[in-house]
Amino acid sequence: MQNPLWSPSKSYQEHSILVDYQKFIRKHFAKDTQSYAAMYDWSVNCLGDFWESLLQYFDIRYSGSYDEVLQWDKASADFTRVTWFDGISLSYAEHIFKNKPLDGIALYYTDEKYGYQEISWLELQHKVSVLQQYLSKHGIQQGDRVAAVLTNSVEAVAIFLAVNSIGAIWSCCSPDFGDRSIAERFSLIEPKLLFMEMEYRYQGKDYTKEDTLHAILQAVPSLEAHMLVNSTDWQQLFEHYQPTDLIFTMVPFDFPIWILYSSGTTGKPKAITHRTGGNLLEHLKALAIHQNVQTGEKFLWYTTTGWMMWNYAMSSLLCGASLCLFNGAITVNNHLDFWNFVKRVGVDHLGAGASYFSAIHDLYIVDYQPKVIGSTGSPLPISTFENLQAKFPDAQIISLSGGTDVCSAFLSGCPVLPVYAGKIQCRTLGSAIVALNEEGQEVYNEVGELTITKPMPSMPIFFWNDPGHSRYRESYFALRPGKWSHGDWIAIEDTTGAVTMYGRSDATLNRGGVRIGTAEIYNAVQTVMHVLDSLVISTDEVGGGSRMLLFLQLEEGYMVADVERVVKEAIRTQYSARHVPDLFFQVPEIPYTLSGKKLEIPVKKIFSGKPLADVVSSDIMKNPDSMHAFASLYSNWIAAAR
Repeated sequence: MQNPLWSPSKSYQEHSILVDYQKFIRKHFAKDTQSYAAMYDWSVNCLGDFWESLLQYFDIRYSGSYDEVLQWDKASADFTRVTWFDGISLSYAEHIFKNKPLDGIALYYTDEKYGYQEISWLELQHKVSVLQQYLSKHGIQQGDRVAAVLTNSVEAVAIFLAVNSIGAIWSCCSPDFGDRSIAERFSLIEPKLLFMEMEYRYQGKDYTKEDTLHAILQAVPSLEAHMLVNSTDWQQLFEHYQPTDLIFTMVPFDFPIWILYSSGTTGKPKAITHRTGGNLLEHLKALAIHQNVQTGEKFLWYTTTGWMMWNYAMSSLLCGASLCLFNGAITVNNHLDFWNFVKRVGVDHLGAGASYFSAIHDLYIVDYQPKVIGSTGSPLPISTFENLQAKFPDAQIISLSGGTDVCSAFLSGCPVLPVYAGKIQCRTLGSAIVALNEEGQEVYNEVGELTITKPMPSMPIFFWNDPGHSRYRESYFALRPGKWSHGDWIAIEDTTGAVTMYGRSDATLNRGGVRIGTAEIYNAVQTVMHVLDSLVISTDEVGGGSRMLLFLQLEEGYMVADVERVVKEAIRTQYSARHVPDLFFQVPEIPYTLSGKKLEIPVKKIFSGKPLADVVSSDIMKNPDSMHAFASLYSNWIAAAR
């Protein structure tokens, strides 16, 4: 039995939101759930009671009434005919501002250009009020789409809250998206108004977005007006309008709150449309109960507005926390700017992509001790779990998994359970997650496909501009009708409830009938000195065989020959002798999406003979030039084989 990396103290448990909620359901729902496992079983077997309990526990304000929490046609082959809390209306933005001290700090902010700011709740309220008036002047009403191209800024927070508060629907892209990518996304949803930053700084370099604005205006004829943030016109807004009391338009529980987008690595992006009430309840559950975010704490997740973690981090304000915004390159000034900001603010909950934490094993951090370290985007390697725990001995390390599809994490942390290196602590409450083998049977302690058997209110209402829900059904229900197939390999332990992620099921490595997740290869390779990063694929050969190809990014001055033997031994001894790669290649860097996911499938397509232009759009990549090395390697490989 693996020893825990971290265990919660009695005090930590007793002062957690989860334990307080546990007392609430014992009193109001007569459920004496002594263990987390018992609480989880109740939450997925009694969905109506569970989600109703959250509505009550978090004192959600609403108008109207409901007869049933969940109306679900269980005979259907998907979750498209699902209704939650039919009959009530509410406002997400109202709950952001509910019971907040006007003189308290709502936002802590810094960037590479303007520096440090603290924004009080009163200041934020004034900004939102002015923007509400501007939106009303331009005829923006409930149901209209408002698009934005913004950095992770105070302005982005204020604009979103103003849009949401009047019942309009939000959709935002980060400025680092390519012109075509942004225009393609917004053309799907036909927005009436656009907010846009024309200049921003990243990694010490200034960028302008004039071409992007032109591309959007050409491709999106529905736009009636646009506002350039931080322009003269923007400044005049705050001189022209005087702050007034905020208006909160209540919308039906299932009304859209925001439209997010799939990465577009496998085709045209999907415009994933989420419920207002669903995200309100889900985020309170995920952040307060599972990540233990409490009033007065400070929450930072390093993200851009183009990643669903921006929306997720926004909801820390629901919990009474202050939201901390770092707008710039996390590595600027040798990481010092980021960590100095974290320490200056005193961030309690610090989150970032797993790839960042894996890249800072040798970074020495002093005079800082967070309450929680959060990680997502890809599985967190065992060695990185151990490295982070050594850096921050008292911190609870929470590895998350979920995604844009649910705008949340359905595998997450638990303040009453231990943390095991390389494992996610639990399935979240209300998330009916199982691992299914190839025969469709539920399995424990072995790898299966992550499958959700019952609806969650944070699942999409629909994809915008998807007649008949055809793409929705194809995305989640084509493999197993009536069950949501998420596309990840996981193993659930029957004793601890902990979950191990094994990577995407469409990138699984199958050797001689034995499957292994790419995450296991990365865990092993991560332990080898001089290896900075890696990517592995399995090619399909004529005749039914396959070959495993491992691509390595190495420290300067090192070659594959210097590490190949050690890498092979690490994989052989730690995981599987069958899954030692057949071929090793050295590349300058590993390709990632803007949200920090390795591009395994596009690389596999290149090595299946597809042209680079057809496998991935450079607009959704963090480092698009990295793919050229893979295309060159494939060409040389084929030439040598001849």
